[in-house]
Amino acid sequence: MKSFLRYLPIILALSAALPALADDQQKAEKQVNKVTAMATDPTGRRVVSMTVSDVLNTKRPDVVQERRETGLNYGHLFIAHQLTAGGAKMSDIAAQLKSGKNIYQIGNDQQANWKQIAADAKKLNSKVEDNLYKHFLNDKADRDRELADKYDPNFDKVKADSDVSKEELASAQDVYVLWRDRAAGRQGSTLDTADERAARQGHDHVRNGGPQTDQATPTGGPPQ
Repeated sequence: MKSFLRYLPIILALSAALPALADDQQKAEKQVNKVTAMATDPTGRRVVSMTVSDVLNTKRPDVVQERRETGLNYGHLFIAHQLTAGGAKMSDIAAQLKSGKNIYQIGNDQQANWKQIAADAKKLNSKVEDNLYKHFLNDKADRDRELADKYDPNFDKVKADSDVSKEELASAQDVYVLWRDRAAGRQGSTLDTADERAARQGHDHVRNGGPQTDQATPTGGPPQ
């Protein structure tokens, strides 16, 4: 009995921590799924690949190769790199994925800091929006970089890219169409995305005729 009482505070602390850890993981999952949903369209994939490459300080062709070797979508690849930053090896992660584990199980095995991952993924999404807006304002720099990187969005595809819900896809469509339309009305403007976010307060997130989840989307349209 005394032994039980001795460990009771530890048991209670662990019991209280588990719901918080689960909540942090859910927040991380929500953020990385936004990244994945935006990359379901060739234009969105171009921007996401460029942004992820920059954020991870990894060459773009290497990012594409990692995706093809692991089968990870962009959101889950971001988690994998967060784990490698904590000491894990990408080769070990790839092996565990092939054994049937998913990236969240691998992360929990590695005692991932889901709270930090969620915060970093949120920053990544903000950068994706920044770059999407810039792309729609003037895509020449992006096209030049693609030539230099020898990047082809049609080659940069894996099966897991479609692992998003209809709600997540619809949200990505909202973001895509919003920045496309903002850019169309701001050609030559000096406003950045922070200014535009302020300007869109109260904006109705209707897709204004944008494609729905059950419609085919032409290349270069919102995520499909």
